[in-house]
Amino acid sequence: FCYSGMFEKCPALTTAPELPATTLANYCYSGMFNGCSKLTTSPELPATTLRNYCYNVMFQNCTALTAAPELPATTLKDSCYNSMFRGCPKLNYIKCLATDISAASCTSNWVNGVAATGTFVKNASMTGWTTGANGIPSGWTVQNAA
Repeated sequence: FCYSGMFEKCPALTTAPELPATTLANYCYSGMFNGCSKLTTSPELPATTLRNYCYNVMFQNCTALTAAPELPATTLKDSCYNSMFRGCPKLNYIKCLATDISAASCTSNWVNGVAATGTFVKNASMTGWTTGANGIPSGWTVQNAA
């Protein structure tokens, strides 16, 4: 649970601190920026080894956020991206390199309430994405990562 909820509901926070970890523990960043309505810049998230619930509701209700951090992990864990960007109506760019999204609820509601149009960059070899609140946002342009 390290850093879980650390800045939750800090309405004045506009820029996030650096989060350099590449291997995460269960729940470690869960809810960290939930409700930070003025957060405009997200931190880089270089982690490639995820654990259950690690980014769960991390940016939920960050209503000023327009771009997600790059998500380089290829294998997702249970509920790791659950509601991650839920309620972020200005969010219009996500680069997610996941190739295995078979873990339970790993992308459940993760993009519910994002902008109606935007760009989703995915791993070129990934064919398992669905469209909607649990996958690639409906109405968004999809590109393959270079």
